[in-house]
Amino acid sequence: MIRVVLIIKILLALLLLAEKSEAATLFSNSTRQWERTWEMKPGIFRVLQDGKIGIVNKEGDILVPIQYDQVYDLDREGYVRVLQNLKIGLYHLDKGMILPAEYDQIWPFENGVAKVLKNRKVGFVKSDGSTLIPTEYNHIWPAEDGFYKVLKDGRMGLIDLEGRMVVYPGYQQIWSFEEGYARVLKDGKMGFINRQGFEIIAPVYQQVWNFENGKARALSGTEVHYIDTLGRLLDKEVETIQLPVRESIQEEPAPRVRIGRDHVEVHRETHSKEIRVHKGTYTKRRNYFDGNLAGINLGINGYLNSNFKEQMPDGYEFMELNHSRSIEFSIYPFQRSTPLFSSNIGLVSALGLEYNNYRFSFKSLSEVPDHSIDWFPVLSETATIRKSKLTTLFLNVPLVMEFQVPDGSGNNLYFGAGVVGGMRLRSHTRTDSRDDGRKRKHKVRDDFDLRTFRYSYIARAGYDNFGIYATYSPMSMFKDNRGPELYPYTVGFSLNF
Repeated sequence: MIRVVLIIKILLALLLLAEKSEAATLFSNSTRQWERTWEMKPGIFRVLQDGKIGIVNKEGDILVPIQYDQVYDLDREGYVRVLQNLKIGLYHLDKGMILPAEYDQIWPFENGVAKVLKNRKVGFVKSDGSTLIPTEYNHIWPAEDGFYKVLKDGRMGLIDLEGRMVVYPGYQQIWSFEEGYARVLKDGKMGFINRQGFEIIAPVYQQVWNFENGKARALSGTEVHYIDTLGRLLDKEVETIQLPVRESIQEEPAPRVRIGRDHVEVHRETHSKEIRVHKGTYTKRRNYFDGNLAGINLGINGYLNSNFKEQMPDGYEFMELNHSRSIEFSIYPFQRSTPLFSSNIGLVSALGLEYNNYRFSFKSLSEVPDHSIDWFPVLSETATIRKSKLTTLFLNVPLVMEFQVPDGSGNNLYFGAGVVGGMRLRSHTRTDSRDDGRKRKHKVRDDFDLRTFRYSYIARAGYDNFGIYATYSPMSMFKDNRGPELYPYTVGFSLNF
């Protein structure tokens, strides 16, 4: 019995080998008519003929007509993007043309719909090419509560999942639905709409809160009323808000502005104002703790793989960095200092913006694999890359424990360590190319599967208003299984305010 099974396995292996050999021979014979071929996935090939590109199978059958400037991004569902006259279309290997080549960008399908960009306006299309939301909006948010929130000419509206307009764009803001109602803002006043899009409570209040058990609070003047879902006032329940009384300006201390070691004081009296400049008399008081986070930072970016090496994972070699051009710039205009054990030890927190620039080293889009080609604009085969980079903008909140060593003259030697929490506000790639002697610059705005939130470790040291710093994030830049496993770091110097 064992011999029979072994013989069957050998015969099956020989048949499979013969089939592969026959297919390879068949495609080899068919490739003689193509000027160049690229295998997009097993059995599917991109081919070049007379300066035009299409797609054929291993038998040489044409799946996508050989008439386009470029074809790329073949997905598992059989959809492929085509480029013609610098416009993008969508083709399906079995169904044929889905979208004509007249769009500036087409994003991948999610839940049967894809976002498209045309003439700087966005819309949604279905997988069969029909329009779900026309390309006439400045922005469309992902579906939530059964609706797409849309922005047109600075005003928001709602469209349901079937593409029907529920709320015409006329509001400054529309919040999420709670108990079947959503708060809206119009001309600086707030009210409510229901899921059918009707304005059940007109926007006439300074502030409204979400409904709870059929009633909501609404601020009118200095009184908070309770209203029901029909907008009726429940006058038996009223709260009064006491507005703070401002102290007389004559009782406030004179404002002081520090300029280096000098300071300026402004003294106001009933009918006059006097400005006094005190030169060289200001010294830093040591009866309180004052940290060193507020300032400007300038550093060099990089990232490491899981083995703490600057070696890119397979398929992402194009992300090799030019470190001398990969710059971080951050600014923290505000800080808060909290002493712990003495005036020389404390916690420092701040709020600021961080701009990261990752400069790539590759020179041609042929070095970028299909799974990442959407990061960059569509270029011709002859185009060369002069400059390409990925940039991100984060809103950061650092928290650092700082130790200070006074030198007796009002300055400090300081050391600090802590964490930085960040939220990504936006990201884009920029590509500068040259083709036929012409220079072009392109930007692609997307999230590129980058994480929205991250945290990093930070270490700082310095003297007086100058310091050095380093950061490292133990979180990968990209979402799990959505990009390379890379951990960003930065080293640089700081100028403190």
